[in-house]
Amino acid sequence: MEQRVNIKFCFKLGRTATETHEMLVKVDAVSKKCVFEWFKRFRDGKEDVKDEPRSGRPPTSTTPDNIERVRRMLADYRRLSLRMIAEELKISLDSVSNIIHEHLQKRKEKVYAFPTLLRSSNV
Repeated sequence: MEQRVNIKFCFKLGRTATETHEMLVKVDAVSKKCVFEWFKRFRDGKEDVKDEPRSGRPPTSTTPDNIERVRRMLADYRRLSLRMIAEELKISLDSVSNIIHEHLQKRKEKVYAFPTLLRSSNV
């Protein structure tokens, strides 16, 4: 968003897209393609720097019902793998991962293995 405002500012000053790109690269990485696309939008009369609404597909797997089912499955048996949950609920691995990490705020616990001490009887 910030870059778009900077691009619009340079456009209003009458700078070229190439000059704008060279200036922005000095302070932050921005692609030349991006600068040229925004210059075209501003030339076409579009003033808003916000993203236009997209129709995108609504989430079908991350539903309250599936979130609750995953929560119950993990409560019953914590050692389930993502693949096992995905196969059981017939949803993608990414959806299961998203439900566990984003909606249920669960993180994998690290397990540390300590070597057993050598005893005189083992040597």
